[in-house]
Amino acid sequence: MNEVDKELCYQYFEYFELPKNTLYERQGEIPQYQNYILSGFMRKFSTDINGDEITLEINSEPRFVASYMSLMERKPATESLQTITDCKILRIRRDDMDIVFEKGISVKQYTIQLFQNIIEEKNKKTIELATLTAEERYLKLLKETPQLVQNVPIQHIASLLGMKPESLSRIRKRLNK
Repeated sequence: MNEVDKELCYQYFEYFELPKNTLYERQGEIPQYQNYILSGFMRKFSTDINGDEITLEINSEPRFVASYMSLMERKPATESLQTITDCKILRIRRDDMDIVFEKGISVKQYTIQLFQNIIEEKNKKTIELATLTAEERYLKLLKETPQLVQNVPIQHIASLLGMKPESLSRIRKRLNK
């Protein structure tokens, strides 16, 4: 990162900490920040019409996380953000993002790349939910992100994988034999 962009980050990003199980952004409210996880785990989830929570993403450091479309369009979020563990975060206000984009040299390019990656991840997850079995999805998660199993409650992992906790428990029991 060049010096101009570093200085903008120092000027506009603020550091803070959130305790475990903090509901940080709520579905239906307009998000105010783009967040960068320095340490810890957060989940992005939606609540359906029955009141059931559906985990859409589980994020850990180092990673940007926000309700991106709602943040950029300044519209109510269709999902909530909640800490799973204690988290250390850097965040930037939505209005300050515009200043950093305008003054920064590489920040705009990085943000475009970030959005492209998010779209690719969503497409990949959709394909995996449609083409892989529940056990294959779990094995893939274990291979790619083993730290999730150690830090994230089973109900969130099951929801992320598109199954009930009982189904994931059966899969784990079968695999442990």
